[in-house]
Amino acid sequence: MAKHPVQPPEWIDAAPILVREEIEIAAPPSAVWARIADHETWPEWFTALDRVERIGTGADVGSGRRVFVKRLPIEEEFTAWDVDEHFAFGVTSSKIPILHTMAESVRLEQTAAGTCVIYRQGLQGRSGFGWAMELAWKRPAKQLVDALERLRDLVESELS
Repeated sequence: MAKHPVQPPEWIDAAPILVREEIEIAAPPSAVWARIADHETWPEWFTALDRVERIGTGADVGSGRRVFVKRLPIEEEFTAWDVDEHFAFGVTSSKIPILHTMAESVRLEQTAAGTCVIYRQGLQGRSGFGWAMELAWKRPAKQLVDALERLRDLVESELS
């Protein structure tokens, strides 16, 4: 697997490719966090993932997880972990040949109606492949919208 430099959450907004989606969930941040921090259940709502395994505790900065997309492993290291508020990770290795670096951030903000989930992805293609990375990421970006809608539906149904 190719190794990738780990970027901090602040890098995401400056990334050459930025995907940002948000959704309102009628649930407190603690209920949303419980679902998001349960890595092994991500494929229930983030269906692009086949499986998720913890690396270390999977619940603090420096630990991580291994996700499988179409059976291909991607390893991630957590760069932020603030319970009920925010977590972020950087991809450390993958079999994506055109990827140079990738980081993601999930922030939870309490609102009058529940929780606003702000999900950001930052990517950079390998030198000379930025255009290909941008083109290749159009479908996964669309899948993020669908994933957040499924997350909302799951969390809200668990509270009713």
